[in-house]
Amino acid sequence: MTSMPDDASVYGMEVSTLQSGVTVDSENVLHGVLHYVKNYDGYDKGAEGNFVALRLTAPADAEVTYKTDAVPNGKLAPDDRLLVWKVPSTDKSLSVTVKRGEETVTTEYKASGLILEPAS
Repeated sequence: MTSMPDDASVYGMEVSTLQSGVTVDSENVLHGVLHYVKNYDGYDKGAEGNFVALRLTAPADAEVTYKTDAVPNGKLAPDDRLLVWKVPSTDKSLSVTVKRGEETVTTEYKASGLILEPAS
């Protein structure tokens, strides 16, 4: 997983509007600030909350699935390795599974290092 550049656009919203300084440490804990966003239609019509945009590094021929409390069976398209996660609280986690041939690797990313800005 890699951080997204602040000037990148993710499903109709600039990354800098969603987050600031998001990184992942060696224990898969996410750090940084998630800004409170309203009307994020690219995520879901009228969606609001704290969102983190992540770029997953996986080969094009790998199947990438993910799981959160809200999305138990998410799947990324081979040509789109961007993932936007609506983070409801810092005690939540995101599980990402990459399957390529006979090899399957699952990684759990924890939101415990994030700061969630409140609605203004």
